[in-house]
Amino acid sequence: MKLLAIDDNQDNLLTLSALLKAFLPQAQLITSQSAQDGIRRAGMEAPDTILLDIQMPGMDGFEATRRLKASPATQHIPVILVTAHRSDSSCRVMGLECGADAFLSKPFDEAELVAQIKAMVRIKQSEDALRQERDSLEALVQRRTAQLLEANTELQENLERLVQSETRYSRSARGTS
Repeated sequence: MKLLAIDDNQDNLLTLSALLKAFLPQAQLITSQSAQDGIRRAGMEAPDTILLDIQMPGMDGFEATRRLKASPATQHIPVILVTAHRSDSSCRVMGLECGADAFLSKPFDEAELVAQIKAMVRIKQSEDALRQERDSLEALVQRRTAQLLEANTELQENLERLVQSETRYSRSARGTS
């Protein structure tokens, strides 16, 4: 399981890293201290889930979420917005409207953090499997369509040859009678 944490505060990233080592030791944590760099890393690393701080200089978590969800390379990665300052319902609604998949408040409740991450990873894995199955079915349909078109072309050519042969036979039969 690969996670990307984007937070401008290094202490928050260290705390999160310690929590994950204790409660999700199988998780690989990638960190970034700016939204711009985090978006770039998300495209390169393809994490299973992104933990994204809302309040950051330059670009806040809402705008970062919009950009992540607008990009074909990252739109399928679940985003969990996190904040220590703005956890009221209007903030949560704004986050969800931007495309976030979940919302957590700092300081983290360890059980909730782990449960949210596991849920987002399960959702992403399920969605990835569905996309892969869809792509496989689309490829199969394209192959079968190409085969049918080829068979149809062959049948048309055979029919034309048959008509030509019948015409020649008919002429030949009339010429001998």
